[in-house]
This record gives sequence, C-alpha cells and structure tokens, in this order.
Amino acid sequence: MQILTLINSQYEESKQPALVKPTGVKDFTQLASAPIPKSLTAGLAIVLGIVAYGLLLLHQDEQAFRVWIREDGLVEWLTFVTLLIMSAYSFVMRATFGHFEGERVARRVWLFFGCVFLFGAMEEISWGQRILSIEAPEWFIRHNAQGEINVHNLVVCGVKLNKLVFGKILTMVVGIYLLLIPLIYRINKRVKGAVQRLRFPVAQNYQILLFIGLAIAIRLHLGLSKKVAELLEFSGCYIIFLAVTHPYNHEILSLERVRRIFGAYLRRGKKRDHEGVS
Repeated sequence: MQILTLINSQYEESKQPALVKPTGVKDFTQLASAPIPKSLTAGLAIVLGIVAYGLLLLHQDEQAFRVWIREDGLVEWLTFVTLLIMSAYSFVMRATFGHFEGERVARRVWLFFGCVFLFGAMEEISWGQRILSIEAPEWFIRHNAQGEINVHNLVVCGVKLNKLVFGKILTMVVGIYLLLIPLIYRINKRVKGAVQRLRFPVAQNYQILLFIGLAIAIRLHLGLSKKVAELLEFSGCYIIFLAVTHPYNHEILSLERVRRIFGAYLRRGKKRDHEGVS
C-alpha cells in the first residue's frame, strides 16, 4: 500500500477530470503532464547509473563487463524484479475497475498487461530453472539454443525466436507504444477517446526522450559487445514501468479505489484474526 501511495501520490481523485481533454501546444512541449513522484525519480537515477557504469566498464575492460552482465547477474535480476513489480501493479490496477460495461474492457486490458509482464519476468529467469536446479526436458535441450526452459531461446524451423519475436517484433511493438501511439493520441480525437475508454496508459514526453536517448547510446556500443543489449532491455523495462505507473493520461489511474481495495482487504484480515482469537 505504501509503494502504491508513493507512486500515485499525485493522482488524487477528489475531482476526477474529464477523460477526454482537448489537445493544446503544451501537450507536445511539456515533459510531463503531472509531477513525477520521487520514488520513480529515484528509481530512474539508479537505472541511469547502472547503464552508465556498464558502458564505462565495457570501455575499460570487456572481459570484466561480460562477467558483470552474465546470466543471473545484477542486470538480469533487476530486469526480473522490474517486470514482476509491473505485473503486480497491473493486477492491482485491474482490480480498481468495476464489472459494469464501461470498465469491463479496461479490466481485460490491465489483465493482459499483468500476464505479459509476468511472462516476461519468468522468461528472464528461465521459469526458475537455475534457481531450483531443474534439469531441462529433452525437448528443450533439442530445440532451445541454450538448453534452457524458456520460449525466447527456442529455435523453430531454423529460426531463432529470440531474434525474430523477441528482437524485431518486440522492438516494433515497443516503438509503436512509445512513439506512434502518443503522437496519434494527441492529434486524433477518436483514438484519444478509445484509449481513454480502455484506460490504456500513454507514454509521457520525457519517457519517450529517455527511451530514444538510451537506445541510441547503448546501440552505439553493440560493436564492442552484443551483450550490451541487456542494458537496453533493462532500461527499456523501467521506461515502460514509468509509462504504466506515471502515464500522460494519468487521470485513468485511481488512487482512491486502490485505497478502498486495500482497506477492505485489511479489514477482512483483521476480522479473521479477531475471530481466530475469539
């Protein structure tokens, strides 16, 4: 509850604004439509610091960089944690929407987000294979490029899914989400209305600029080591996290509903404890 309060402290619902607002010049020029919560700013500073450290280490000692960026290393675990938090946040936000017709689709949208982020988190750690010391089944040994229990390293008909689906196609999807949708949202009223009804989070300008800057800076280092792409994956996940928790259309988020849900949950817990004592 405290984490959600910190993230959403700027989004009070005492006077819920209209879901569809007219677009002005400032919508294209301002970096953020609402103050950035300190917790998200601190997280961003940590992410940028890790990326900067990784790139500096790569320039100084490539072998040391490869050890630092290895499987089950700091960057992979932070990516896993970020995706896991994104999944939990999405499921909580889904619970804030009602079952009536106007918000039923929004529940499905946020359920989809939660499942996608959870899938990404589990893929990141090969579904706990190395943690639990699980031996990969024969099928995965034959069809997985690294012999692991995951989907992104599968080789199907000679095609590596990591390059096709989780490389080119995922890059295109992220590009559409962070670049195309925010632009169309600002200039097309019909699209804006549909996005608002779906309670679909739209990226802020500062998030778009951060993604572009990090993508350029990191991709310039691919010639030194292909493993540097792990830094782009990690930082990209955090920027998506920013877009989901601090969207341009922040009025779609309801802190008051989150409070009511957690309050009801806590009251039920206290009631069960009281009945248990009695």
